[in-house]
Amino acid sequence: MRVVNSLLINITFPAFVFVSTHSKPFIPAMAVAPFIGFVCEMAIVGLAYLIARLMKLDRGTTSALMLVSAFGNTGFLGYPVIHAAFSNNKHAMLSAVMFDGFGMALPLYTIGVAIATTFAGTKFDWKNLLGFLRTPIFPAMIISLLLRNVHIPSVVMKTLEYAGAATIPLAMISIGMSLSTKSVGKYPWPMLVGTVLKLAVLPLAMLLLLPVFGIHGVVRQTVLVQSALPAAIFAGVIPERFGGNYEFAAGAIFATTLLSVLTIPLMVYFVK
Repeated sequence: MRVVNSLLINITFPAFVFVSTHSKPFIPAMAVAPFIGFVCEMAIVGLAYLIARLMKLDRGTTSALMLVSAFGNTGFLGYPVIHAAFSNNKHAMLSAVMFDGFGMALPLYTIGVAIATTFAGTKFDWKNLLGFLRTPIFPAMIISLLLRNVHIPSVVMKTLEYAGAATIPLAMISIGMSLSTKSVGKYPWPMLVGTVLKLAVLPLAMLLLLPVFGIHGVVRQTVLVQSALPAAIFAGVIPERFGGNYEFAAGAIFATTLLSVLTIPLMVYFVK
């Protein structure tokens, strides 16, 4: 699993991002949508915290609930889903890249780490916030946007296309190896809360806010589908690394991923 994730993070994912971004037309709504996503995610984080307090959950489970309820798998799972659902639309993949990078991944690796360390009672280290920025994925997003309209030799683009083509199958393998059923029955009510918040409440909040900010068309469709994706794999990695309840997080990732077999097609059908 470590080898697969290393290939994804360091080689195939950055290549896929570059190919998906290069020469694609940019519209202002693509920059606004991640901000709306961030606002909705923070609202879900706060709501998850209040429910955890009412349920008298321990601090480790509380922080894990906050993370799995708000942050979705918009990378490893989101890109394949958007690629399949909107393959003929030139705006879809760039919308997905912007929302994943700036609306989901960046907050998860910064605020998510801060939540985990705070609730674990460990010393907060600003260096932890640089974890995502140090991976090749984030620089690839920035470089892709900067070189979006710059001519790239065909031999380079073909090489990146071949490397990026491995992203989808490797991502599916990584998700499969990451799933765990062990804790699903151990935390039934917190698991239910996290699942409802992630797969229902967050997409509903996005659905209500996007028109207010004038987000329509394929950008709206793309980010709605991304908001309805299951809990992010790294929403489990962060509790494991920084002292949260990894067992609960792993179970929530499994539960939401399993249910997304139904919710993703329904959301794609709804937005189209």
